[in-house]
Amino acid sequence: QKSLREKIRRAAATAISEEDVWSKCNIQSIPAERVVRHRYNPEIGQFMKDETIVKIEKKPFTNGAMRHCFRMKKLATPPQSASNHRFHSYGWSRGLNYVAKCYMRRGQIDTSREGIDAVLTDITLQYEAMHWAEKFNKTDAPKKIDFIRAYALEFVDRPGKPMFAVERFIAGNDSYGNGFLKHNTNSGFVDLEEHRKTPQIFSAYSFYASQGQRLVADIQGVGDLYTDPQVLSVDYRFGDGDLGPRGMALFFKTFRHCDLSDGLGIPIFPLSRNERKHQAKYSDDESTLSEGSSVVDKEMKCSFRRLDANRQQRKSVLVRPSDIISDHSKDTARRSNISDMSKTIRKSMRQLKLSATVIPRTKSDVDEIASCLGMGLIDAVFDNAAFHRFESGEIKPRHAKTSHEENGEKSEDLRAKRMTRGTVFAKSMMKVTAGPMKITNETQRNLGQVHYHLACLHGMDRFPEIVPSNGENVEDKPSHDIFSVIFHLCHAASLQNVPACLALARAIVGLDTFVSPLLKTNVPIDFESSKEYCKRAMASERSTAAPKVAAGCLLYQIIEDELGLGLALTSAAGDVEKVQILEDTLSLMKLSSEEDKIMKEHAEKESRGKADGFHVCDRVNGNYFMEGTFYPGFIVEVSEDGNSVVIQYDDDGSRETLSNENVRSLEPASEILAAQSVRLTDEEALGTVNTDEHCLFEDYDLMAKLAELKEKTGESSDAAALFQEAADLAMNAGKMKTANNWSMRAENA
Repeated sequence: QKSLREKIRRAAATAISEEDVWSKCNIQSIPAERVVRHRYNPEIGQFMKDETIVKIEKKPFTNGAMRHCFRMKKLATPPQSASNHRFHSYGWSRGLNYVAKCYMRRGQIDTSREGIDAVLTDITLQYEAMHWAEKFNKTDAPKKIDFIRAYALEFVDRPGKPMFAVERFIAGNDSYGNGFLKHNTNSGFVDLEEHRKTPQIFSAYSFYASQGQRLVADIQGVGDLYTDPQVLSVDYRFGDGDLGPRGMALFFKTFRHCDLSDGLGIPIFPLSRNERKHQAKYSDDESTLSEGSSVVDKEMKCSFRRLDANRQQRKSVLVRPSDIISDHSKDTARRSNISDMSKTIRKSMRQLKLSATVIPRTKSDVDEIASCLGMGLIDAVFDNAAFHRFESGEIKPRHAKTSHEENGEKSEDLRAKRMTRGTVFAKSMMKVTAGPMKITNETQRNLGQVHYHLACLHGMDRFPEIVPSNGENVEDKPSHDIFSVIFHLCHAASLQNVPACLALARAIVGLDTFVSPLLKTNVPIDFESSKEYCKRAMASERSTAAPKVAAGCLLYQIIEDELGLGLALTSAAGDVEKVQILEDTLSLMKLSSEEDKIMKEHAEKESRGKADGFHVCDRVNGNYFMEGTFYPGFIVEVSEDGNSVVIQYDDDGSRETLSNENVRSLEPASEILAAQSVRLTDEEALGTVNTDEHCLFEDYDLMAKLAELKEKTGESSDAAALFQEAADLAMNAGKMKTANNWSMRAENA
């Protein structure tokens, strides 16, 4: 205790002796304003409110494209138990320096609901990042990190009650002499300086620690004190800068595993051969920074403008597929599920060979594709090899060649060049090796999404630099690396990612696919593997039902066409298999409808983490009489300040008033909510429609086909019931002629 008091005394003395960098601004003479402070509590996903006073400049001292930035002072109020108030007696001249940022709209502070939500989202992001930083600091990583505490201030006495995001002002340099640095972004840039491994490792750690549901990106700040992060989520919940799984894919494509990631137990994210070749072109001390990604000016004004410019770019760094897709690809998308699909499949069955491939392939390429397609049908295994470890669990040493070594530079020269970095590197070595991070089913589900989206990004021509030239004419060079597309689709399929299984199943029977227009002409025709991929998709427990229905429809069509061409062993065996597929697909259709209903109901309710708190009728768990046990119920009343609620419990109808800290939101218990409240789907966030997931048949079509098979096997009563149900569904869909025909068959069955 004596040591702690001494540290506090010294810190206070240092603060008193330091010169106020804003002393010339004379902020202490500005009239104080009353504000309501909104502090985020990440444990319950709610904002807590209290009142305080601040002094803030009337005019911004700098601005960016979206926000204005103001100097502000606030007194550091001591806790009530504090006995020494001497430091605080210095008044406003010794007030703490803050930076207050507000969003602008048409030259005025944005007081709209959207503007307020944007500020509150910024605060949520900061605390979300802090949450994962705290977990990271509990590991044996040699460097500890932190994010500046931030909160929102509502100026209640101003017109419109504008909201500002506020955080402590930071200045100075880190231990390497650098000022404000950007270490990575939400769109894939990664700073490759060896002595700054920690920010990149933290981003990767946040992904696996959150079971793949989060990835903290846009790491930037002074030293290991960061600010203004962007959190990526699987459901795009964190605002316009949240690029979701595609942003995660962009990060992992450029992320370099190293000794520190191995020591923390972070698994290797597999990259294709061409991706690894491209990554190996750059040595550790070279930079692949894009324009605008370099070290920012140390001056506060310049750093803020760059921060703000980065925020504005968060919407546009990942171009929507609908914006860049070619006219040919749009036509391909429209043709993907047209009525002559059976004709296409039968044609592939007759040919059982490919037309001319788009890309010249070597035997090595062919073998690699065959190996990948086989891997996609086997569940991924996270053994010691996946964590860059020997079977004993000991970490394998890394001896990667640099470009200097590949160019024949003498080792003595290399040693001299790397001496400084080697010193830093030695200091960063982990003292204790952590065990492999736990890879749960949820982690694998989200890893599958990342691999699938990385395949889509390749198919969108996002990485032209990856395409191998092979010395051919540039004009004949393919638009993207199809081998990387296949590689990541197969890795996604091995993680039971249904869209990836669907894309591969379609491509290897000669059908177009949403992922890449080059895919079907660069994989071998293989109907048995296609059926296996369809079955794998239908059996996956890591997806909603809708894409599984599309897999069932495709599987049924393939088997029906095999029977039509006489390629199946026996007609009777084929009929039995068709009955099973139809029954499973119809069950999935029913489940899909139920899921859609749940999602629509949930979208109308308040979800966890919403800025404006709980609402009446919200389903919650309450800390029953503060005993530490939470019981379900619903909210019947919310206090005026929003800090407490009245809960009526389900079991006995009793009511209790609880503070928000003792209340937890309840989510619908469904796989489709991915253990969290879903905000956006890929379709909503990216503005695209995955045509691979379109069903080939309506529910009444499948029901009638099942009825015909039942009738064929003598199950007349079942057939009659199915025909009548199909007729009712067809009538509801406006197919009157079809409905009448099936009604008559129901009567005659």
